Amino acid sequence: MIKLKHIVHGAVVSEIEMTEGDFTIGRNHGNNLQLDGGGVSGKHAMITLVADSCIPEMFDITIRDLNSTNGTYVNSNSVKEQKIEHGDLIRFGTYEFKVFDDQSYCGTQTEYHISED
Repeated sequence: MIKLKHIVHGAVVSEIEMTEGDFTIGRNHGNNLQLDGGGVSGKHAMITLVADSCIPEMFDITIRDLNSTNGTYVNSNSVKEQKIEHGDLIRFGTYEFKVFDDQSYCGTQTEYHISED
């Protein structure tokens, strides 16, 4: 499950669960996440989740700025479009969110060594 964790003064104040598809952020009604004021444009940004072709439980996540006035930031860098992943900090105006991917966070990684013998 992919979540955006709203961060205020270093503390998580809310969580938003995201599903496959497009997730819009902005000040206008009709956005999936409506943020009032704080330098947020009417149609500010879009996050897209696409199921991985090999492991459908995993998602490729992309954020795209929708020509906002104040920009979209990932880990303090202004972006137009960028892949995002677990732990990234994204900012729209004065609002900050941390990307949480429980598949990445709770998953395990196994390495295999194949002998040449």
